[in-house]
Amino acid sequence: MGVLLSEWISINGLQLFTIGVIAAIIGVMFGAAGFILLPAMLLVGVPIHTTVAINKFATGVSALSNVITFIVKRNISIQTVIPLIIISSFGGVMGAFFATRLSEQIMNVIACIILIFVFFIVLKSNKSLAADEKETEVQPTSLAIPFLISMYDGGFGPGSALMNITYYLKKHYLYIKAVEFTRIISFSSCSGAFVFYYFLGIMNWGIAIPVTVGSIFGSFIGLKILPYMKGKWIQTLLPIILFLLIVQVVSDLLF
Repeated sequence: MGVLLSEWISINGLQLFTIGVIAAIIGVMFGAAGFILLPAMLLVGVPIHTTVAINKFATGVSALSNVITFIVKRNISIQTVIPLIIISSFGGVMGAFFATRLSEQIMNVIACIILIFVFFIVLKSNKSLAADEKETEVQPTSLAIPFLISMYDGGFGPGSALMNITYYLKKHYLYIKAVEFTRIISFSSCSGAFVFYYFLGIMNWGIAIPVTVGSIFGSFIGLKILPYMKGKWIQTLLPIILFLLIVQVVSDLLF
């Protein structure tokens, strides 16, 4: 019996680790980690709010590993992104606060509306979403948009990173730079949300740890692949991934 239990734990641990790896790779490259992580966790019977809490912890830790890499390589200056970190952390806390007071169905309705809105924005500006163009003069950015997206991310999150990537691309940032800012926002919003969920006791460490370890590995793999992404791939894949996210959320509402 003890052997069977040990085998069950190791097999499920490997499955959770694999889910974390795949979700993080997709999350780094396309900002859609929730497309893999959330349905996979729900499929094995994890409650929605516990699933979100685990997702925030795993994504936050993997994003932190990326942020440390950016700082060490001097891709970003920590002083310049401190306001972004603060506002995104607060947004994550606010999102978690509201999410714990909403039902799963309402959360799915909100996610569906936001994703459809972003989908049409991506279709409208798809020609400008190219990763291999030379960086033009970037337009001024606002902290309001990352704050609102961070609220959504802290409460639920499918497609939140993709929304941030799209926002920075529309401001004429290179794709790789948009991803860097998005990982900073993801780290901040997820950290804020996780702290809130943790103090509410909404956490399962037996699931969170293997998923998180997998997410760390996956985030580094995603960063290695990222420089090889071509603009035409981004133009094609972003709308497809958004559409699949919408299908997923709609199916949750209907079934």
